[in-house]
Amino acid sequence: MKVLWTVNLISADAAAKLNIPSEALGGWVEAMARALTAHSPEIELAIACRCGPEQNFREEINGVTYYSLGYSSKTKPAALEARCREIISDFSPDLVQIEGTEFPHAGAIQRAAKEADIPCAVSLQGILNGQYQYQCGNLQIDDMMFSRSAKNIAAAWILHLRKTRWYKKRLPGEAEVLRAADHFIGRTTWDRAHSYAINPDAGYHRVDRVLRAPFYEKKWTVDGMERHSIYVGNGYYALKGAHFVIEALPQLIREYPDVKVYIAGTPAYREKDRRPFYKKGYGLYLEKLINDLGVKDRVVFTGSLKAAEVAERLSKVNAYVLCSAVENSPNTLGEAMMIGTPCVSAYVGGVSDMATDGVEALFYRSDDPALLAWALKRIFDDDALALSLSEAAKKRAAVTHDPARNADALLRVYERIIKKT
Repeated sequence: MKVLWTVNLISADAAAKLNIPSEALGGWVEAMARALTAHSPEIELAIACRCGPEQNFREEINGVTYYSLGYSSKTKPAALEARCREIISDFSPDLVQIEGTEFPHAGAIQRAAKEADIPCAVSLQGILNGQYQYQCGNLQIDDMMFSRSAKNIAAAWILHLRKTRWYKKRLPGEAEVLRAADHFIGRTTWDRAHSYAINPDAGYHRVDRVLRAPFYEKKWTVDGMERHSIYVGNGYYALKGAHFVIEALPQLIREYPDVKVYIAGTPAYREKDRRPFYKKGYGLYLEKLINDLGVKDRVVFTGSLKAAEVAERLSKVNAYVLCSAVENSPNTLGEAMMIGTPCVSAYVGGVSDMATDGVEALFYRSDDPALLAWALKRIFDDDALALSLSEAAKKRAAVTHDPARNADALLRVYERIIKKT
Protein backbone atom coordinates (compact mmCIF):
# COMPACT_ATOMS: atom_id res chain seq x y z
CA MET A 1 0.00 0.00 0.00
CA LYS A 2 1.38 3.39 -1.03
CA VAL A 3 0.32 6.37 1.07
CA LEU A 4 1.10 10.05 0.48
CA TRP A 5 0.89 12.54 3.36
CA THR A 6 0.93 16.30 3.04
CA VAL A 7 2.21 18.25 6.06
CA ASN A 8 2.47 21.95 6.91
CA LEU A 9 6.23 22.13 7.44
CA ILE A 10 9.50 20.46 6.52
CA SER A 11 9.86 17.55 8.90
CA ALA A 12 12.97 17.28 11.04
CA ASP A 13 14.33 14.20 9.23
CA ALA A 14 14.09 15.91 5.85
CA ALA A 15 15.46 19.21 7.18
CA ALA A 16 18.51 17.47 8.67
CA LYS A 17 19.28 15.54 5.48
CA LEU A 18 18.78 18.59 3.26
CA ASN A 19 20.58 20.98 5.62
CA ILE A 20 17.48 23.18 5.98
CA PRO A 21 16.60 24.92 9.28
CA SER A 22 13.74 23.05 10.95
CA GLU A 23 10.98 24.23 13.26
CA ALA A 24 10.60 22.84 16.78
CA LEU A 25 7.13 21.65 15.80
CA GLY A 26 5.57 18.70 14.06
CA GLY A 27 7.80 16.00 15.58
CA TRP A 28 4.79 13.69 15.62
CA VAL A 29 5.16 13.40 11.82
CA GLU A 30 8.36 11.37 12.12
CA ALA A 31 7.03 9.57 15.19
CA MET A 32 3.88 8.39 13.42
CA ALA A 33 5.80 7.61 10.22
CA ARG A 34 8.22 5.38 12.13
CA ALA A 35 5.42 3.67 14.03
CA LEU A 36 3.42 3.05 10.86
CA THR A 37 6.27 1.69 8.76
CA ALA A 38 7.57 -0.45 11.67
CA HIS A 39 4.12 -1.90 12.32
CA SER A 40 3.25 -2.32 8.65
CA PRO A 41 6.31 -3.01 6.47
CA GLU A 42 3.99 -3.26 3.47
CA ILE A 43 3.32 0.49 3.72
CA GLU A 44 5.31 2.63 1.31
CA LEU A 45 5.14 6.17 2.63
CA ALA A 46 5.78 9.56 1.02
CA ILE A 47 5.52 12.97 2.69
CA ALA A 48 4.98 16.21 0.75
CA CYS A 49 6.22 19.14 2.86
CA ARG A 50 4.98 22.73 2.73
CA CYS A 51 7.99 25.00 2.21
CA GLY A 52 9.12 28.10 0.35
CA PRO A 53 9.43 28.21 -3.44
CA GLU A 54 13.24 28.15 -3.15
CA GLN A 55 13.02 24.53 -2.00
CA ASN A 56 12.77 21.82 -4.64
CA PHE A 57 13.52 18.27 -3.60
CA ARG A 58 12.61 14.63 -3.85
CA GLU A 59 14.63 12.61 -1.36
CA GLU A 60 14.55 9.13 0.12
CA ILE A 61 15.24 9.44 3.87
CA ASN A 62 14.90 6.57 6.37
CA GLY A 63 12.69 4.66 3.97
CA VAL A 64 10.33 7.59 3.36
CA THR A 65 10.13 9.62 0.14
CA TYR A 66 10.03 13.39 0.81
CA TYR A 67 8.73 15.91 -1.72
CA SER A 68 8.77 19.70 -1.60
CA LEU A 69 5.51 21.60 -1.89
CA GLY A 70 7.39 24.80 -2.61
CA TYR A 71 5.15 27.84 -2.91
CA SER A 72 4.42 31.28 -1.49
CA SER A 73 1.51 33.70 -1.33
CA LYS A 74 2.53 34.85 -4.81
CA THR A 75 2.30 31.36 -6.32
CA LYS A 76 -0.68 30.99 -8.64
CA PRO A 77 -3.19 28.26 -7.68
CA ALA A 78 -2.72 26.56 -11.06
CA ALA A 79 1.02 26.24 -10.45
CA LEU A 80 0.47 24.73 -6.99
CA GLU A 81 -2.05 22.23 -8.34
CA ALA A 82 0.39 21.34 -11.12
CA ARG A 83 3.03 20.55 -8.49
CA CYS A 84 0.54 18.39 -6.59
CA ARG A 85 -0.35 16.49 -9.76
CA GLU A 86 3.36 16.02 -10.44
CA ILE A 87 3.92 14.49 -6.99
CA ILE A 88 0.92 12.20 -7.34
CA SER A 89 2.03 11.11 -10.80
CA ASP A 90 5.55 10.39 -9.58
CA PHE A 91 4.59 8.45 -6.43
CA SER A 92 1.28 6.89 -7.61
CA PRO A 93 -0.28 6.59 -4.13
CA ASP A 94 -3.20 4.34 -3.26
CA LEU A 95 -4.38 6.96 -0.77
CA VAL A 96 -3.65 10.60 0.08
CA GLN A 97 -3.78 11.87 3.67
CA ILE A 98 -3.94 15.64 4.19
CA GLU A 99 -2.54 16.74 7.57
CA GLY A 100 -4.09 20.09 8.42
CA THR A 101 -6.58 22.09 6.42
CA GLU A 102 -5.71 25.79 6.59
CA PHE A 103 -3.05 26.21 3.87
CA PRO A 104 -3.61 26.35 0.08
CA HIS A 105 -1.83 23.07 -0.66
CA ALA A 106 -4.56 21.15 1.23
CA GLY A 107 -7.15 22.05 -1.38
CA ALA A 108 -4.68 21.68 -4.23
CA ILE A 109 -3.67 18.12 -3.31
CA GLN A 110 -7.31 17.22 -2.58
CA ARG A 111 -8.38 18.34 -6.07
CA ALA A 112 -5.41 16.60 -7.68
CA ALA A 113 -6.23 13.35 -5.85
CA LYS A 114 -9.89 13.48 -6.90
CA GLU A 115 -8.84 14.19 -10.49
CA ALA A 116 -6.68 11.06 -10.38
CA ASP A 117 -9.50 9.07 -8.71
CA ILE A 118 -7.38 8.44 -5.61
CA PRO A 119 -9.15 8.26 -2.22
CA CYS A 120 -8.30 11.11 0.11
CA ALA A 121 -8.61 11.53 3.89
CA VAL A 122 -8.38 14.83 5.77
CA SER A 123 -6.57 14.44 9.09
CA LEU A 124 -7.85 17.10 11.49
CA GLN A 125 -5.34 19.11 13.50
CA GLY A 126 -6.75 22.44 14.67
CA ILE A 127 -9.79 23.53 12.68
CA LEU A 128 -9.31 27.22 11.99
CA ASN A 129 -13.03 27.78 11.44
CA GLY A 130 -13.56 26.56 15.02
CA GLN A 131 -10.57 28.42 16.46
CA TYR A 132 -10.91 31.78 14.73
CA GLN A 133 -12.78 33.55 17.54
CA TYR A 134 -10.01 32.62 20.00
CA GLN A 135 -7.06 33.95 17.99
CA CYS A 136 -6.60 36.90 20.37
CA GLY A 137 -6.47 34.60 23.38
CA ASN A 138 -9.67 35.97 25.01
CA LEU A 139 -7.92 39.30 25.58
CA GLN A 140 -10.21 42.30 25.97
CA ILE A 141 -9.14 43.80 22.66
CA ASP A 142 -11.79 46.54 22.65
CA ASP A 143 -10.71 47.77 26.10
CA MET A 144 -7.05 47.64 25.07
CA MET A 145 -7.69 49.71 21.94
CA PHE A 146 -8.84 52.63 24.08
CA SER A 147 -6.49 52.23 27.04
CA ARG A 148 -4.01 54.87 28.19
CA SER A 149 -1.07 52.63 27.34
CA ALA A 150 0.51 53.10 23.92
CA LYS A 151 1.84 49.53 24.09
CA ASN A 152 -1.60 48.09 24.79
CA ILE A 153 -3.15 50.13 22.01
CA ALA A 154 -0.48 48.95 19.55
CA ALA A 155 -0.76 45.36 20.74
CA ALA A 156 -4.54 45.37 20.41
CA TRP A 157 -4.58 46.75 16.88
CA ILE A 158 -1.81 44.41 15.71
CA LEU A 159 -3.59 41.38 17.20
CA HIS A 160 -6.90 42.49 15.70
CA LEU A 161 -5.40 43.10 12.26
CA ARG A 162 -3.51 39.79 12.34
CA LYS A 163 -6.75 38.00 13.16
CA THR A 164 -8.92 39.74 10.58
CA ARG A 165 -6.37 40.23 7.78
CA TRP A 166 -4.27 37.08 8.15
CA TYR A 167 -6.44 34.33 9.64
CA LYS A 168 -9.87 35.34 8.37
CA LYS A 169 -8.92 35.05 4.70
CA ARG A 170 -7.90 31.41 5.28
CA LEU A 171 -11.34 30.37 6.56
CA PRO A 172 -13.09 29.92 3.19
CA GLY A 173 -10.30 27.77 1.76
CA GLU A 174 -10.31 25.51 4.80
CA ALA A 175 -14.10 25.24 4.75
CA GLU A 176 -13.93 24.24 1.08
CA VAL A 177 -11.47 21.45 1.91
CA LEU A 178 -13.69 20.21 4.75
CA ARG A 179 -16.84 20.30 2.60
CA ALA A 180 -15.11 18.37 -0.19
CA ALA A 181 -13.74 15.66 2.13
CA ASP A 182 -15.06 12.11 1.93
CA HIS A 183 -13.22 11.01 5.07
CA PHE A 184 -11.98 12.68 8.26
CA ILE A 185 -9.36 11.29 10.63
CA GLY A 186 -9.75 12.85 14.08
CA ARG A 187 -9.26 12.26 17.79
CA THR A 188 -11.73 14.25 19.86
CA THR A 189 -15.35 15.22 20.34
CA TRP A 190 -14.33 18.78 19.44
CA ASP A 191 -12.93 17.95 15.99
CA ARG A 192 -15.85 15.59 15.38
CA ALA A 193 -18.35 18.35 16.17
CA HIS A 194 -16.64 21.04 14.08
CA SER A 195 -16.02 18.81 11.07
CA TYR A 196 -19.61 17.55 11.25
CA ALA A 197 -20.92 21.12 11.38
CA ILE A 198 -19.32 21.80 8.00
CA ASN A 199 -19.64 18.36 6.38
CA PRO A 200 -22.03 15.89 8.03
CA ASP A 201 -21.74 13.40 5.16
CA ALA A 202 -18.03 12.54 5.44
CA GLY A 203 -16.92 9.38 7.20
CA TYR A 204 -15.14 9.91 10.55
CA HIS A 205 -12.32 7.69 11.81
CA ARG A 206 -10.56 8.03 15.17
CA VAL A 207 -6.78 7.61 15.38
CA ASP A 208 -4.72 8.97 18.29
CA ARG A 209 -1.28 10.56 17.96
CA VAL A 210 2.13 8.96 18.47
CA LEU A 211 4.52 11.14 20.50
CA ARG A 212 8.23 11.72 20.00
CA ALA A 213 10.53 9.08 21.50
CA PRO A 214 11.94 11.03 24.52
CA PHE A 215 8.48 11.34 26.08
CA TYR A 216 8.22 7.57 26.45
CA GLU A 217 11.57 7.45 28.25
CA LYS A 218 11.55 10.20 30.90
CA LYS A 219 9.52 9.92 34.13
CA TRP A 220 8.51 12.54 36.69
CA THR A 221 9.17 11.96 40.40
CA VAL A 222 8.45 14.00 43.51
CA ASP A 223 12.07 13.76 44.63
CA GLY A 224 13.40 14.99 41.30
CA MET A 225 11.20 18.06 40.85
CA GLU A 226 11.91 21.75 41.41
CA ARG A 227 9.33 22.89 43.95
CA HIS A 228 6.77 25.49 42.84
CA SER A 229 7.93 25.43 39.21
CA ILE A 230 5.57 25.46 36.23
CA TYR A 231 6.08 24.59 32.57
CA VAL A 232 4.11 26.20 29.71
CA GLY A 233 4.60 24.83 26.20
CA ASN A 234 4.15 28.02 24.12
CA GLY A 235 4.31 31.73 24.86
CA TYR A 236 4.48 33.02 21.31
CA TYR A 237 0.81 33.27 20.32
CA ALA A 238 -2.07 34.88 22.22
CA LEU A 239 -4.25 31.84 21.54
CA LYS A 240 -1.86 29.73 23.66
CA GLY A 241 -2.76 31.81 26.73
CA ALA A 242 0.57 32.32 28.50
CA HIS A 243 -0.82 35.65 29.77
CA PHE A 244 -3.28 33.80 32.00
CA VAL A 245 -0.44 31.98 33.78
CA ILE A 246 1.39 35.29 34.21
CA GLU A 247 -1.79 36.87 35.63
CA ALA A 248 -1.98 34.03 38.16
CA LEU A 249 1.56 34.68 39.41
CA PRO A 250 0.87 37.49 41.92
CA GLN A 251 -1.64 35.25 43.71
CA LEU A 252 0.89 32.41 43.79
CA ILE A 253 3.81 34.63 44.83
CA ARG A 254 1.98 35.60 48.04
CA GLU A 255 2.26 32.02 49.24
CA TYR A 256 5.21 30.71 47.21
CA PRO A 257 7.81 33.48 46.80
CA ASP A 258 10.07 31.10 44.86
CA VAL A 259 7.46 30.20 42.20
CA LYS A 260 8.84 30.14 38.67
CA VAL A 261 7.25 29.75 35.24
CA TYR A 262 9.28 28.21 32.41
CA ILE A 263 7.84 29.11 29.00
CA ALA A 264 9.13 27.17 26.00
CA GLY A 265 10.68 29.17 23.18
CA THR A 266 12.24 32.57 22.71
CA PRO A 267 10.47 35.58 24.25
CA ALA A 268 7.58 36.97 22.27
CA TYR A 269 9.29 40.32 22.93
CA ARG A 270 12.99 41.03 22.55
CA GLU A 271 15.50 43.80 21.98
CA LYS A 272 16.34 44.72 18.39
CA ASP A 273 13.33 42.76 17.18
CA ARG A 274 13.55 42.61 13.38
CA ARG A 275 10.34 40.68 12.82
CA PRO A 276 7.52 42.26 10.78
CA PHE A 277 5.31 44.51 12.92
CA TYR A 278 2.31 42.18 12.62
CA LYS A 279 4.19 39.50 14.60
CA LYS A 280 4.94 41.79 17.55
CA GLY A 281 1.49 42.43 18.98
CA TYR A 282 1.37 39.69 21.59
CA GLY A 283 4.97 40.35 22.57
CA LEU A 284 4.15 43.98 23.34
CA TYR A 285 1.24 42.89 25.52
CA LEU A 286 3.23 40.23 27.39
CA GLU A 287 6.14 42.57 28.05
CA LYS A 288 3.86 45.22 29.56
CA LEU A 289 1.89 42.66 31.58
CA ILE A 290 5.03 41.12 33.08
CA ASN A 291 6.44 44.54 33.97
CA ASP A 292 3.14 45.85 35.36
CA LEU A 293 2.74 42.82 37.62
CA GLY A 294 6.39 42.94 38.72
CA VAL A 295 6.99 39.28 37.92
CA LYS A 296 9.88 39.53 35.47
CA ASP A 297 12.19 37.54 37.74
CA ARG A 298 9.56 34.77 38.00
CA VAL A 299 9.26 34.17 34.22
CA VAL A 300 11.93 32.26 32.28
CA PHE A 301 11.82 31.79 28.51
CA THR A 302 13.75 28.59 27.84
CA GLY A 303 14.69 29.24 24.23
CA SER A 304 13.93 26.72 21.49
CA LEU A 305 14.02 23.21 22.94
CA LYS A 306 14.51 19.86 21.26
CA ALA A 307 12.23 16.98 22.24
CA ALA A 308 14.73 15.52 24.73
CA GLU A 309 15.13 18.93 26.37
CA VAL A 310 11.36 19.39 26.69
CA ALA A 311 11.09 15.91 28.23
CA GLU A 312 13.86 16.74 30.69
CA ARG A 313 12.15 20.00 31.69
CA LEU A 314 8.78 18.28 32.14
CA SER A 315 10.39 15.66 34.38
CA LYS A 316 11.76 18.38 36.69
CA VAL A 317 8.88 20.83 37.20
CA ASN A 318 6.17 20.74 39.87
CA ALA A 319 3.34 21.16 37.36
CA TYR A 320 2.55 21.53 33.67
CA VAL A 321 -0.12 24.00 32.51
CA LEU A 322 -2.07 23.89 29.27
CA CYS A 323 -3.41 27.45 29.22
CA SER A 324 -4.69 27.77 25.64
CA ALA A 325 -7.94 29.52 24.77
CA VAL A 326 -8.75 26.58 22.48
CA GLU A 327 -7.07 23.31 21.42
CA ASN A 328 -8.03 20.12 19.67
CA SER A 329 -5.78 17.36 21.01
CA PRO A 330 -2.63 19.16 22.21
CA ASN A 331 0.51 17.05 21.95
CA THR A 332 2.11 19.04 24.80
CA LEU A 333 -0.57 17.79 27.20
CA GLY A 334 -0.05 14.23 25.98
CA GLU A 335 3.71 14.61 26.44
CA ALA A 336 3.33 15.87 30.00
CA MET A 337 0.88 13.07 30.83
CA MET A 338 3.19 10.43 29.37
CA ILE A 339 6.05 11.64 31.57
CA GLY A 340 3.71 11.90 34.54
CA THR A 341 4.10 15.62 35.20
CA PRO A 342 1.11 16.76 37.31
CA CYS A 343 -1.13 18.58 34.83
CA VAL A 344 -3.42 21.58 35.08
CA SER A 345 -5.44 22.19 31.92
CA ALA A 346 -7.89 24.73 30.63
CA TYR A 347 -11.20 23.03 29.90
CA VAL A 348 -11.19 23.79 26.18
CA GLY A 349 -11.67 22.06 22.84
CA GLY A 350 -10.87 18.37 22.89
CA VAL A 351 -8.85 18.14 26.12
CA SER A 352 -11.68 16.39 27.97
CA ASP A 353 -11.12 13.44 25.61
CA MET A 354 -7.51 13.25 26.81
CA ALA A 355 -7.94 13.55 30.59
CA THR A 356 -10.64 13.53 33.28
CA ASP A 357 -10.88 16.37 35.77
CA GLY A 358 -9.55 15.35 39.17
CA VAL A 359 -8.19 12.05 37.87
CA GLU A 360 -5.44 12.67 35.28
CA ALA A 361 -5.46 16.48 35.44
CA LEU A 362 -7.06 19.43 37.20
CA PHE A 363 -9.26 21.49 34.88
CA TYR A 364 -10.05 25.19 35.11
CA ARG A 365 -11.90 27.77 33.00
CA SER A 366 -9.38 29.05 30.46
CA ASP A 367 -9.78 32.78 31.21
CA ASP A 368 -9.88 32.50 35.01
CA PRO A 369 -6.39 33.10 36.48
CA ALA A 370 -7.66 32.83 40.06
CA LEU A 371 -9.00 29.34 39.41
CA LEU A 372 -5.74 28.42 37.67
CA ALA A 373 -3.75 29.63 40.70
CA TRP A 374 -6.00 27.59 42.99
CA ALA A 375 -5.43 24.41 40.94
CA LEU A 376 -1.66 24.96 41.08
CA LYS A 377 -1.85 25.58 44.83
CA ARG A 378 -3.59 22.22 45.27
CA ILE A 379 -0.68 20.49 43.52
CA PHE A 380 2.01 22.54 45.28
CA ASP A 381 0.52 21.74 48.70
CA ASP A 382 -0.28 18.06 48.25
CA ASP A 383 2.35 15.60 47.04
CA ALA A 384 -0.16 12.76 47.38
CA LEU A 385 -2.48 14.52 44.92
CA ALA A 386 0.45 15.23 42.59
CA LEU A 387 1.44 11.54 42.66
CA SER A 388 -2.13 10.40 42.07
CA LEU A 389 -2.48 12.70 39.04
CA SER A 390 0.93 11.58 37.79
CA GLU A 391 0.24 7.85 37.98
CA ALA A 392 -3.23 8.13 36.44
CA ALA A 393 -1.95 10.35 33.63
CA LYS A 394 0.89 7.96 32.75
CA LYS A 395 -1.51 5.04 32.67
CA ARG A 396 -3.99 6.80 30.39
CA ALA A 397 -1.36 8.32 28.11
CA ALA A 398 0.33 4.95 27.67
CA VAL A 399 -2.88 3.74 26.00
CA THR A 400 -3.75 6.95 24.12
CA HIS A 401 -0.28 7.32 22.64
CA ASP A 402 0.68 3.66 22.22
CA PRO A 403 2.65 3.54 18.92
CA ALA A 404 1.64 0.02 17.88
CA ARG A 405 -2.03 0.58 18.75
CA ASN A 406 -2.22 3.84 16.83
CA ALA A 407 -0.27 2.57 13.83
CA ASP A 408 -2.61 -0.40 13.62
CA ALA A 409 -5.66 1.88 13.90
CA LEU A 410 -4.35 4.07 11.08
CA LEU A 411 -3.65 1.06 8.87
CA ARG A 412 -7.19 -0.23 9.45
CA VAL A 413 -8.57 3.19 8.48
CA TYR A 414 -6.56 3.12 5.25
CA GLU A 415 -7.85 -0.35 4.43
CA ARG A 416 -11.48 0.66 5.06
CA ILE A 417 -11.20 3.80 2.96
CA ILE A 418 -9.55 2.03 0.02
CA LYS A 419 -12.05 -0.85 0.08
CA LYS A 420 -15.02 1.52 0.14
CA THR A 421 -13.72 3.58 -2.76
